[in-house]
Amino acid sequence: MKRRIQPHLRLGEGDVEEVVFISGDPNRVPLIASRMKDASELAHYRGFLSYRAFTPKGVPVTVTTSGIGTPSTHIALEEVTTLGAKCIIRVGTCGGVHPKVNSGDVVVPYAAVRDELTSTNYAPIAFPAAASPDVYSALYAEIQKLLPRKRVHTGICWTSDIFYELRESDRLALWTKLKVKCIEMESSLLFVFAHARGLKAGSILACDGNLYRDPKGEQEESEPSGEQNPQLKDALEKEIEAAIRAVDALFV
Repeated sequence: MKRRIQPHLRLGEGDVEEVVFISGDPNRVPLIASRMKDASELAHYRGFLSYRAFTPKGVPVTVTTSGIGTPSTHIALEEVTTLGAKCIIRVGTCGGVHPKVNSGDVVVPYAAVRDELTSTNYAPIAFPAAASPDVYSALYAEIQKLLPRKRVHTGICWTSDIFYELRESDRLALWTKLKVKCIEMESSLLFVFAHARGLKAGSILACDGNLYRDPKGEQEESEPSGEQNPQLKDALEKEIEAAIRAVDALFV
């Protein structure tokens, strides 16, 4: 009998573990998997790359791409959940909004502003987007062991479905006034989806610039960009380690 597989991830029965890491960048998937044991590629299709690996204490983890933004992310969430995911952790990046959140810092949000519409497919906009308390606590505890206190932040992140916002918009000023820590494009959907489906979820985010001091934009070809930046690279390595340690703390 031929095995049935999901249409985008190209994963089937037996491919997805109860613990799943999602990452917007497909290039980060093998990096995350390589920090664990016995990493192996499962599928690669339409930009979605998936691996299986095992934490130091032997917890199996599926690592897969979510893509950029909530529409792409909801595809990944639906398909890994169909195949048995129970806990989904976003290991990603963000831009600092709060003045104390700098490049190379890490933010562990306990909630997210729902400035996107995909999550309304799962709950009305009045429903809060909040991380699972135990997943949040484990991620925050582990990253504090790996980075100096001034480089670790917690609070509310702003999930937006727009990257290049109109200059006339005053939303940045609003969320800054309300002391939002950072901006990114997936966590509010993850949190709402998890609550709606009875799953656990959390996010850990490495900061790639601050929207006021060093926003991401056009640059020279020779300039380091994104994950080529040494500060961001260090933050990503630390958040990956923290996520893996958190899984061992939660599931062993």
